[in-house]
Amino acid sequence: MKNNRVTAIAFATALSLALTKPAAAQIVVFDPTNYVKNTLTELHTLQSTINQATQIANQLKQLANEVQNLKNIPSGVWGQVQRDLSALTQIAKVGSTISYADRALSAEFARMYPGYAVPTDYTRAYTQWGNNALGGIQGALASAGLQSSQFASEDAVFGQLQALSDGAAGHMQAIQVGNMIAIQQVQQLQKLRQLQMAQLQGEFGYLATQQQNDLTKFAILRAWLDSQKTYKSSE
Repeated sequence: MKNNRVTAIAFATALSLALTKPAAAQIVVFDPTNYVKNTLTELHTLQSTINQATQIANQLKQLANEVQNLKNIPSGVWGQVQRDLSALTQIAKVGSTISYADRALSAEFARMYPGYAVPTDYTRAYTQWGNNALGGIQGALASAGLQSSQFASEDAVFGQLQALSDGAAGHMQAIQVGNMIAIQQVQQLQKLRQLQMAQLQGEFGYLATQQQNDLTKFAILRAWLDSQKTYKSSE
């Protein structure tokens, strides 16, 4: 009987201890220092993540700008200056007149204007000189007229260049537009030089005709005087 009682007391004591341990484990202890430390760590991690994201975004933006700066204009605007210059060269020569574009210019000039000499047919020679002078003047005027008719196409090219300049995206396209404008300036200077050459052609053709006529008349007069001396000495 006594043993049963002792056993019952031991069992009750063990059961009491078993029931009190879980209750003690469920008690939550708040540590303010540890909580602040953990919160600051999380904030620092979040700020680092934000900084990395901002850095990546800036790098992507820089790459986009570099790609934009290296972007080319698909096709340039160059105009049709070669065709215009060819047309001006062709129109400067009228008929069989001497033109600045003739390959055998020196030979043609020497044949047209022989200098101090008596022609076999003065009327025919003078007609050739006059036609050459008039043809040179006509060619110069035709060149000026053709250039006047080319203003419309040139204005269209300048309008395209202005549009490209206004819409240039990045340094590369701006540089390309600048190169196109510079080439147009050179081409305009070429046209101006060609117009000046046509003008010189007309002026020099007229001066050559006048000079040749003076030399021819003097040569004819000299030949007549010499013939008179010969006639008198033979009497």
